[in-house]
Amino acid sequence: MREDRERRSACATGGLAALIGALLLSPAAQAQSIWDPLLSNSYWYVTVPQMLAYAAPSTSFANPFPIGDQTLWALGTSTDGVFTGTSTGTLAIGPIVSTSELTIQGTVTPAGQISMVFTSTDGGPGTIGLGRMVPIGDTISMEMQMIIGTDLLVSHWAYMLPYDPDVFTPPEAQVVPSNLSPQWAWSQGTPWRIVSPEAFGTTQPGTFIITGYKSGYFWGEGLRPDGTAFTLLGSITPEGRVLFNTITNGELTSLYGGIEGDALSAHMLLGTYDSSAIFTGDITNARVVRPYAQTVAATGTTAALGAARTLYAVAGTTDGLFGAMAPVTLTLNDLAGPALSGAISQTLPVLAGATTEATANVQRMLGQVVTDRLDTAPETSQAWVRPLGGGGHQGAIGGVPGYSFDGGGAAFGVDRHFDGPFRAGALFAFTSTSVSADTDAARANLATGTANLHAYTLGAYGSYALTETLDLSAQANAGLVDTDTTRSIGFMGTQAQADYQSRVLQLGARLRGTLPAGEGLTLMPALRLDFLGVDTDNYRETGAGPLSLAVDGATYRELFLSGELALRYALTETLALTARGSVGYDLIGDTGGVTAAFAGGGSPFVTPGADLSPWLFTAGLGLQARHSETLTFEARYDVEASPSDYLNQTGSLAVKWRL
Repeated sequence: MREDRERRSACATGGLAALIGALLLSPAAQAQSIWDPLLSNSYWYVTVPQMLAYAAPSTSFANPFPIGDQTLWALGTSTDGVFTGTSTGTLAIGPIVSTSELTIQGTVTPAGQISMVFTSTDGGPGTIGLGRMVPIGDTISMEMQMIIGTDLLVSHWAYMLPYDPDVFTPPEAQVVPSNLSPQWAWSQGTPWRIVSPEAFGTTQPGTFIITGYKSGYFWGEGLRPDGTAFTLLGSITPEGRVLFNTITNGELTSLYGGIEGDALSAHMLLGTYDSSAIFTGDITNARVVRPYAQTVAATGTTAALGAARTLYAVAGTTDGLFGAMAPVTLTLNDLAGPALSGAISQTLPVLAGATTEATANVQRMLGQVVTDRLDTAPETSQAWVRPLGGGGHQGAIGGVPGYSFDGGGAAFGVDRHFDGPFRAGALFAFTSTSVSADTDAARANLATGTANLHAYTLGAYGSYALTETLDLSAQANAGLVDTDTTRSIGFMGTQAQADYQSRVLQLGARLRGTLPAGEGLTLMPALRLDFLGVDTDNYRETGAGPLSLAVDGATYRELFLSGELALRYALTETLALTARGSVGYDLIGDTGGVTAAFAGGGSPFVTPGADLSPWLFTAGLGLQARHSETLTFEARYDVEASPSDYLNQTGSLAVKWRL
């Protein structure tokens, strides 16, 4: 792919170089020019659709305005491609109409390259017009581009057409709506890198943005390598001929050449010329900055597509050139390939927006603590405490990076066996978990960040014996999670920090059978339904300047329907082994996604959640030892896994006191 891009770039450069070469090397005229009959004693005018021109004060091109321009040429005899004549220009600027008279000294090469020097009859500096012979239908036109004026500068391009003044009166100058040269309209809002040793005095690149485009005219602003600002105004013909004019500290510089390519790879090759319309040989290169999203997609870092589009849109505005985002976009413009994708991956919300999902994964295992308690609770009233700890990971899925987590905590509870078939209990749990983003250089994900989750949960649970071998249980847990995040942005040398709260709700119900299967062995098949929801507050980061994020609140929902099989085996009168396994399917399939906006500007963007598998597999082993009539110990290991490279492991120890 890289070789193809280099080959296309070489072809584009070669084609533009041929244009510049023709301008530089072709003689000004040649004996018995094929153009002499066309030009001799001829008259030329501008058609109505091409009367549109753009004007700006000589101090800045930043905000040009449309005007009407009708230019009439009367040429004398052309000899060997050299001709003279007069030009009458009429400008319509609002209600004001002004006219100027100029003399013409022109040449045309055998290849059809045209240069003209226009001199005012009132004196003053000459104006250069450049172009070439172009067929329009059955007529040969002169495709011309020029900039003229002193206090007010006017940029105009047109296909000049021949006419007979005895039978045709050209239309008056007027401002007309026009949509000529539409194929270059994509250039509006694009950033470019420009290398111009002649203009800048160095081979270091400068940057410019095209802030406006209309009917072949473009304008914008730029920064030279030394940080000096300049403005620009120019024209691009449908054939890709470019007149590129800049003003820096009141000084006008004009370049002429061509453009090839598209929004992904456009390249301008331009040359300087002197007051006699002779090219000096100094070459300027300008290349469009490839849209960041194209690079991100090519490297498979799809989670960063939204951020890439927002950042590129900012890069094509004055905010990206002079505003708070300028240090960011100017740095990104110098990067390419995996380095660019990796940098943009660092601008995403912490964990690529997966903190809500990670919170759910950490909290889900708390529901299993209650299930284990119901499975092993004797027909007595007990208080219990269960220290627990563990960790796991979520692998990268479809361009969305993964994360790892580890932590621990404790659950405390009390339950009571009431007269009859009913049992109920309550719990309080505290967990502290650290979640870290997984960097993946192969996918150009270089984001580093952590989220520390401190969860406080209250819950209630109970069971009811429908028959001697069938019971129905339910649980409800509600929690508050304090989260503090840190996100490193290596390419800018900054770090973003934030803290916010989330609310967690777990609801579950289970229908379980109890089947004696032999001496000391009991099988317990079950069908269960478990809901888990996480709601996260809005939050704002600090510390990363323009790349600090304002992140919208997010939600995560899952509803698992599971089939489960557990067993209990009495090894001795005081020692029992428990085991279980389940297969669950998420009926909601919430893929999540987070909306955020940069403090430095730009539109909000979405970081999508991973497309996770709806299947979840769980398993667990426990060993319970009764120390005395009032004291029991239990050790457990539980694991969750899914085909989406998710694994969560928890180990716990329980101590229970009979009340």
